[in-house]
Amino acid sequence: MKKRHIYSSVIFLSVFVFCLTNLNAQFSPSKNRLVLTFVGDFMGHKDQINSAYNSKTKTYDYNECFQYVAPILKKSDIAIGNLEVTLGVKPYSGYPQFSSPAAYAAAIKNAGIDVLMTANNHACDKRKKGVESTIAILDSLNIKHTGTFYSEDLKKPLVITKNGIKVAFLNYTYGTNGIAPTKPNVVNYLDKEVIKKDISSAKAKKPDIIIAYVHWGTQYKSVPSNYQKQWYQFFKTQGIGIVIGSHPHVLQPMLLDKKTTSLVVYSLGNFVSHQRTFPRDGGAILNLTLKKQGKKIIIEDVNYQLTWVYEPIINGKKNYYILLVNSFKKDSTVISNKRDIDKMMRFVTYTRKLLNSKNKDVVELKTND
Repeated sequence: MKKRHIYSSVIFLSVFVFCLTNLNAQFSPSKNRLVLTFVGDFMGHKDQINSAYNSKTKTYDYNECFQYVAPILKKSDIAIGNLEVTLGVKPYSGYPQFSSPAAYAAAIKNAGIDVLMTANNHACDKRKKGVESTIAILDSLNIKHTGTFYSEDLKKPLVITKNGIKVAFLNYTYGTNGIAPTKPNVVNYLDKEVIKKDISSAKAKKPDIIIAYVHWGTQYKSVPSNYQKQWYQFFKTQGIGIVIGSHPHVLQPMLLDKKTTSLVVYSLGNFVSHQRTFPRDGGAILNLTLKKQGKKIIIEDVNYQLTWVYEPIINGKKNYYILLVNSFKKDSTVISNKRDIDKMMRFVTYTRKLLNSKNKDVVELKTND
């Protein structure tokens, strides 16, 4: 990384301190109050793999990619994302059948992610070996996960208790690109009877709330399909009011119903990828604060922060950095190329117009505009 990028990290430390100070009220640890942070897709295209590789040490390191967003993720009580690659199967590969090194998951954990969802259309890209290697690597790194399992016997709800609130997480995908899991492996598909059974198993753990993270929708479409809307209504009928979506690789609307404590985020877009075609080059961080009042859980606050993936070429090599757009859009020490600034602003302008017109009671957090 060039000296200017190292220097810029020091400069922006003060920006992050300011940002996090303004977030203190939202992220202050408190009994009976829980801050959940959701991000979208962790993709692993070949260019990302090449970028992380150090030819001298013959090792991989993805940590720089997350340096600007890690302070936000670490401040949350529980941070959750969609892992849309398999892990550990060599040779490592990008689209159409993803396999990334274990170092990718290690960097994701170092950035502050606590939970990864693994049920998506690329879950079976490397067949049985990929499903099982991914689970083994996440377990070795102590990253909680759900969505894929070694076997039906080992399938169980993911339940996390923190700050006096117990949350159960469920994860489903519409499909796996025509590659069925090899027995005894299990991938959670969007199947009503399976979901009902899983909800029953989750309720047996007596959680305060159940949250579903669902891989659904039409790729590259900025509005939800009828398919997504119908599935959300099904989840609501089953008592699951909070549903977070992935798969379209672009942001889609976020709708909050304060009266029923229900929230749907149809798609959080790409958190990091090599997809450079607008508007696939960005996403959002969703901050959700739950509060326990007696035996009832309410949504106390929900907001989002826009992110954009910056892909500079440094010393002849592509690099990837997830940027909080409010920290970087007016600065030239990190993004010095006007063309890149214009690209980021195109994403920001389009996304704000979309979400400002389509969202319901979910607003952007602009702490340092």
